[in-house]
Amino acid sequence: MARIVDLGVTQYLWIPGVDGIANELAPTVAELTAAGAKNISTQVVTTTSIDAAGSDTVNERSVTDVSNAIVPTVGNYEGSLVMFRDYESGAATANDPLTIIGDEVGAVGWIARRVGKPAATAPAADDLYDLFLVMIDNPQTSGGTGEGYLKATFPLLQQGRFKKAATVVTGGA
Repeated sequence: MARIVDLGVTQYLWIPGVDGIANELAPTVAELTAAGAKNISTQVVTTTSIDAAGSDTVNERSVTDVSNAIVPTVGNYEGSLVMFRDYESGAATANDPLTIIGDEVGAVGWIARRVGKPAATAPAADDLYDLFLVMIDNPQTSGGTGEGYLKATFPLLQQGRFKKAATVVTGGA
């Protein structure tokens, strides 16, 4: 059985805007590498968690069913993005997450996650990405505790579109 150690083989991309990915079922290399897209992998903290969650369900049965019938309906996803801050000479840099994603409530964009290749490897056709369209809730910053690096936590609000293991295709955005 082939195995891979979970070190350095997860890539996170931030792609701004609802239209950053036109079709989450078939993202393109051009969309994942567009000018606004940013590989944020080196700043993502291991406490980051974004994934599918339990679906909403309908619980209905006929008068002849002898057990409950539970059917999934609307899918859900949830999470938060935790990132190291980037400072130089006491000021946030262009690579600071509050600069990349923004520090305002309501920023919308896509988080794309790929597992299995080195984080620095550029997206390519046939790569598999988990894609989540999110809105950023109030960013939360740390500081003053002396117990670690400065970080920003971005609570993520689902915006109705996600796909696990979407296959990347060639083509324009």
